Formats: sequence, structure tokens, C-alpha cells
Amino acid sequence: MKGQVRWLVPEVVQTSNMDCGPASLKSLLEGFGVNVHYGHLRDACQTDVDGTSINTLEKIAVELGLDAAQMVVPKDHLLLGSAGYLPGLVVVRLPNGNTHFVVAWRNHRGIMQVMDPASGRRWPSARHFLDELHIHTMRVPPQGWRSWAGGKDFIDPLQERMEQLRISKSISEVMCEQALKKGDWLSLAFLDASVRMLAALVGSGAVRRGAETSALLQRLISDFSEDTINAYQLVPQSYWCVRPSSSPGTEEVDTVELEPELLEFSGAVIVSVKGVRERKEIKPKSEALSKALQVQSISPLRQLWEFLREDGLLAPSIVMLAMFAAVLGVMVEALLFRGLIDIHSELATEVQRIGAVILLLGFMLTLILVQWPMTKLQLIIGKHLENRFRMRFLSALPKIPDHFFHSRPTSDTAERGHRIAALRELPLLGGGILFKGLSLLATAIGIVWIAPTTAPLVLLITGLQVVIPLLFQPVLSDYNMRVQTHTGALARFYMDALLGVIPIRTHGAGESVRREHESLLSEWIKAGYSSLRFQLNSQAVQLIVNGVLTCVLVIYCVQILGASPYLLLLIYWVLALPPLGEDIAQLMRSYPRHRNTLLRALEPLQAVTVGASEEPFNDEGVQPLKVPVSFRFDNVSVKASGRSILKNINLNVASGEHVAIVGSSGAGKSSLAGLLLGWHNPESGILLLNGEKLQGELLCRFRLSCAWVDPAIQLWNSSLLDNLHYGNDSSSSLFPTLQQADLLNLVASLPNGLQSTLGESGALISGGEGQRVRLGRALGRESPACVILDEPFRGLDRGQRQRLLARVRRVWKDTTLICITHDISETKDFPRVLVVEDGQIIEDDAPTNLEAQTESRYAQLLTAEKRLWQECWQSTDWRHLRMEQGRITELQSAIKKRAQDRDTVQSQEVHSET
Repeated sequence: MKGQVRWLVPEVVQTSNMDCGPASLKSLLEGFGVNVHYGHLRDACQTDVDGTSINTLEKIAVELGLDAAQMVVPKDHLLLGSAGYLPGLVVVRLPNGNTHFVVAWRNHRGIMQVMDPASGRRWPSARHFLDELHIHTMRVPPQGWRSWAGGKDFIDPLQERMEQLRISKSISEVMCEQALKKGDWLSLAFLDASVRMLAALVGSGAVRRGAETSALLQRLISDFSEDTINAYQLVPQSYWCVRPSSSPGTEEVDTVELEPELLEFSGAVIVSVKGVRERKEIKPKSEALSKALQVQSISPLRQLWEFLREDGLLAPSIVMLAMFAAVLGVMVEALLFRGLIDIHSELATEVQRIGAVILLLGFMLTLILVQWPMTKLQLIIGKHLENRFRMRFLSALPKIPDHFFHSRPTSDTAERGHRIAALRELPLLGGGILFKGLSLLATAIGIVWIAPTTAPLVLLITGLQVVIPLLFQPVLSDYNMRVQTHTGALARFYMDALLGVIPIRTHGAGESVRREHESLLSEWIKAGYSSLRFQLNSQAVQLIVNGVLTCVLVIYCVQILGASPYLLLLIYWVLALPPLGEDIAQLMRSYPRHRNTLLRALEPLQAVTVGASEEPFNDEGVQPLKVPVSFRFDNVSVKASGRSILKNINLNVASGEHVAIVGSSGAGKSSLAGLLLGWHNPESGILLLNGEKLQGELLCRFRLSCAWVDPAIQLWNSSLLDNLHYGNDSSSSLFPTLQQADLLNLVASLPNGLQSTLGESGALISGGEGQRVRLGRALGRESPACVILDEPFRGLDRGQRQRLLARVRRVWKDTTLICITHDISETKDFPRVLVVEDGQIIEDDAPTNLEAQTESRYAQLLTAEKRLWQECWQSTDWRHLRMEQGRITELQSAIKKRAQDRDTVQSQEVHSET
């Protein structure tokens, strides 16, 4: 069914640089009346630092009830009414070359209604929008393309394009019928390319629409039928949307291959939506999608009000009363001015006049004294609000799902925490708008009280002070969000540049970084300039309107009051209206920035959710598991960014069992560890720990009792002692840990021993030493219930790896241990080995049994490792250097020495024979 489609596409602005896919999909869904929760929708989209797959967006759109289909269509067919592709989610190309999702909603006679998640709703021309499209090239069989192109989805837009050239309908129908009768792909492709070339000629003014284009098209078709193979000479290849596929790097040919194996079809990528299905047909498959439909979005203002209530309403109530008192003082001030004018003639003596002035000045001072503590109290409320946010943010940080951080750049999350400081300005902003608004209303009442006949004009001026800023507010919000988006892109660029400064210098990539920075900076400057220009234009409109209406009101007051003593007071109040309106507009112009800051600050708090079947729990006082754990995987599958990383995993790991996991790079070994640690949620199947589903409180307890070693574990810019005690009991003795992790020599070599700082990410020690620090941190964990070693000894030499692995297995001999490694030979001592390939466990047995099977993948990996060892370490083609205590010495391998001895003997034999 078609469903209720809005005329204006809903605006959904992305909260992160990677969120254009979920934001566009939410806008598309709500445009068809399907309301979804943005946070859960984002989780379902499996957004990562590379964004969201369009395949995932299409799948989710269908699951949530949209009649949607992803397709590649010729660029000039996308916006045609006969094609019916709009509305849809379209892929465009940003100025920096990256792809971006937008919602193309309607085509209003050459003006497009587009929802861009980076900036909001915008209205580009159709030509400009087509220039932004990302053109994708795909390979298709000739018969498959011909079958699609022979249908109405291609023929109707083609005929509409011919009608735009004023080619008669009879001629266009005859040409399409002739192309269809031939039954090959080339005839339709040539007709399409010819129409596209004629449209370009018409656009340049070389050919006129109507009879001229009709005759030229007929001539092209006639010449093509006589010499099919030279079609590229009639219509250049740049006008063809489909042509025979060629190998990369091959030169373009002048003739057309009539029977190619594959065709290259180029066009715009769109997820087109025809309508929505019945509600009863909508059955989401995942928990995230179910929650996206059920959970209501949290209003930022409502959440802000909850925070204010937590601190108590006494301070806000005092501020409100002070504001009303200050506004009432404005009214009383008007009465005093009028009374002063009335009694001016009766104040005969200087003492009386000075006393009246002193009373007036005292009253004005009282108003100032009322406003000063009111402003101070607002600052205190703002400070408490910031502290409340920071406390909530820090308490929520351990509970935020791991995928929240995996799907956002580090700079983005850090920027959210930094921007919390701006929240202290919210009470000042809200209080300022309220106070200025009440002052404006009180001033208008004062004017009407003095001159009742001016009421219609005064009400008009007063209303315009609020209406004009509100009219400009949505567009101003779009411009502001665009600036914020480019600011976020710059922040991410700076963060990446700082993290990669050493590789950038090493590879001489400074020029490339500068060019990228110049591109991002220019986009940021353009966005800021556009925003500033719009603000100035809105101010100019308001000033012009205020100036004209104020002059009219002043002239009218002069006419009706004449030389009345009230005229000066009335003009004073009339002239006070525009400044109050400008103050209100200025405060409202700063509102989008504060609202965006509030939204970004709230998003991590809203991300703290639990599964649909779980009950919320308090992680304070949670006790770790005390006994070795057991795992059970029942047909578990995991997806990330629309790609399956684990498929149908069935596995049982007994309590206290030691299991090694091997496989080629990218096979899914680390994803298994991530599943155990809660980084990934099963797409299907169930993961049990000690017979219970691994989620919620049980996952928290497991993490507390798990010793995890991975090269990605952070080393803090703190002392070695702090790094080893991190997450452990600081009262326990460190000597056994230092001995087991081979750290005694490191402690002795450091200038301050255990108090020596390791530097940012352990930069002041070597990679192997840093890995041993990570191992020492894990060894310091008291009685772990499970140990997960993921490439635990990277950066160490072969002998040290073997020695440390044997040692930690003895230390954790009664603990469930999972070791993920690329060193196949080190797994031969394990009682059980899993071989992972393409996200699946293909072999599970004792290593001796797998090695005995020459066709097994384990035996192949072991053989390949031995061959590599022989080629690298036992070949005479390599020099062997040893680095020890900062000195390099060259070693002479036994094979190389034997080869040299053999060459010496042979040369001596030859010499003796001669």
C-alpha cells in the first residue's frame, strides 16, 4: 500500500560523522509514517567507522515495512516522473571524494527537495543534484541487462526523455519498438546513448528541440543499422550507460563487441521506496529493530528538565520570581516616569526635584540589584547542570555498549566529553529568552496603556520580534549543523594526524596531508561563511522591518498626541521595542548550537540500554565469577556493517579447558574473543556461559573475572607500577608478576624503576616490553575464571614466546584458557585446536590428530609455517643480524657455513686436478 506520505521530508541531522546512513533511513521511514528510535536504528544499521552499508540500509528498510528496493539506474532517469524512483535514499559524492547518503524526496519542476543528514532539508536545482550523484559501475550479463531494459522501468523514462526533446510520441514509440524487436542489448543501448547525446547538444545550443532533433535521431538510427560495429563513431562512449566490459588498464577501442561476456552498466545508486506494507506484516528479525519501533525517542528538553529536577526546583523558582520582579519593575518604572511628568509642575523647589530624581535612581538601582543575583544564580544552576552531566556521563561510560565506541572515531567521543562544558550556558540562554520576552511584552503593554489606539500596530511590531527569528530558525539550524559537521570532520582529521604523525613523516606523506587539510578547511570556511551571511541577512530583514514599522508608529503617535507631555515617554518605549527584539533574535540564533551540543551530550547516555529480555541492573557491588567458566555456542552468527564475520558457530568449551584457535588473517579468530567479551551481539543463535545467556549482569561479572591480553590494550601515560596495578588489587605483591612476565630486567633498566613513566601508549618502551607489561597486568588478576590471549606475545622472539606461553599455561593450568595465535607450531602442545576459516570453525580436534591428516587445514598451515621458517632463517640468501643490548652483530647460519665449506673444498679439488 502507498501509505501516508508527507509533502515535506522530515529533517533528521546526523549526530556523528558516520551516521549519514541511519539518519537518512530514519528520515525516509518517518516520511512514510513509520516512527523509529534513532539510537536503536543506528545499532541495527551496524554503523562502524566506515559508515553503513547500503545493503544493510535496504534490508532494514524492508524489515521495518517499506516497499524498498536497491537499484542502479541511469543518472538521467533518476528524477523523471515516469520512472517513479522517488522518494528514495541516494548515494552522492562529497567534495572530498567520500560517499554520502541523502534522501531525494521530490522533484518540484526542476527544484529538488533533499534531506541531507549533514545539514538538514535543502533545495538544490535538479542539474546541481545530478552533478552530486555518485556513479557506480557494475558488471552484468548482456541478457540480464536486456531483460531489464526491455521493461517499463527503462522504456518509459527513455520515451519521456525523447518527449523533453520534443520528438513526437509516434516517432519515439516506433524507435523503441524497432530496438526491442532486434532482441539484442546493443540496439537499446545505442538508442539510449543517442538520446543522451542529443540532450547534451540541445543544452549547449548546438541543436534545437523538435524537428531538428527528431531528424538527427532518425539519421543516427539509420546509420547504426547499416554499420553496427562502429556505433562508437556515431555516439562517443561517454554517452553510453552500458558497454562491453574491458579489463583494467586496457585502451579504449573504436568498435563495439557485439557478443561480450559481460557488460559494464553505470548509473546512480538508489534505494527506491514505493510505499509501506500493512502494520501486521512488519516483523523485525533483530532485537534492535524491534526496540527501534517500540521505544520512544527522548526529548532533549525533557531530559534537561529531569536533570534540573534532580538538583531541586528551588533555584529555578527563585530565578523565575526574580525575572517577574524585574519585569514588574519595568512596568513600575513606566508609572514612575509618567508620574514624574504629571507632578513636574508641582515640584517647585530644588529639594523636591532632587528628591524625586534620587527616588527614581534608587528604584533603578534596585532593579539592577535584583538582576545581578538572578544572573549569578543562573550561572550556579548552569555549573550544577554541567556537573550533573559529567557525573552521569562518567557513571554511564562503563555501561555504554562497545559498538557505540567501535562505530565512532575516538575524536568524536572525546569531543562530546569536551563540549559538555558548553551546557553551563543553557540556563543563561533560557533565562535570557524568557526575560527579554517578558520585557518585550511589558513594554508593549506600557505603550498600549499610554496610547490605546496604537494597540494593533504595537501588537504587530511585538509579534514580528518573535515571528521573524522563528521563521529563520530552521534554516539557521541547518547552517549551524553544517558548520558543526565540518568542525567534527576537522577534529577527526587532527586526531588521526596526531596519532599517525610518525608514519606520515616516515612515508613522506606531508604533502598529501596538507592537501586533505586544505580541502577540509575550505569546506569548513565555506560553511561558516554561509552561516554568517545568512545570520546577517536575517538581521538585516529584522532591522528593516523594525525601522519601517517604528517610524510609522512614531509618526502616528505624534499625530494623535501632538504636544502631549506623554509623547517623549511613548517614543522612548517605542524605540525600546527593536533592541529587545534584536536581543531575542540573538539569543534564538545561539539556540541551535546549544541544542546540538545537548543532543550530542545526551546520545552516550541514551546508548546505555539493555537487551529486550533483560532487566536493568546496578553494576555496583557486582562480584566476579569464582570458578573456571564453560562456554557453549549454539548456531551463533555475527554480522558487522552488513557483513557476516561469524557463521553458524557451534562449540563447547569445558571448564578449565585450554583451547588454541588458529587460522589465516581475517578468518574471524579475534571476533570469537570479541563475542565472549561482549563487543559483538549474536545476530542469531545463543551464547551460554555456565549454562546462562551471556548478557547483562552475567557479562559484567565475567569481564571482572576475565584476564585478557591483546596488543590493542591501552598502556597509559603513567608509571609502570600504575599500569600493572590497573584493574587489579594494588595491595598484592608485584614480584611474582614481574618474574612471570619477564619484567625484572625492564624494571632494572628504567631510570626510576617501577615509578618510570611509560609514555603515551607505551611509547617510551619497546613493543615487546609493552606486550610483557600487558601480560603482567593480566597475571596480576586474582584467580581469573577465564583467560583470553589474542596474539599475546607479539613483538617477542620465538624462544621467549614459547617460554612465556608454557609459563602462563602452568600458572593458569586450572583456568579456562583460549589462545588465539598465528604461530601454528606453538599450538602443538595444546590438548585442543580450533581452525577458523571464513568465519566458521572448519576443524576441531587434538593437534596431533590434525597434523597426522595431511589434507587437514591445520597440517597445511603448519607446513606453510615450516617452509617460511626455512626460507627466512635457513636460506643462504639472507643475512642474519642479532640485536642485543643496543648492538647489532651478524650471525653465520650453519647452512651458510656448510655451503661456504663445501665451496672451499670444491675449489681445492679443482685446483689439485689442474
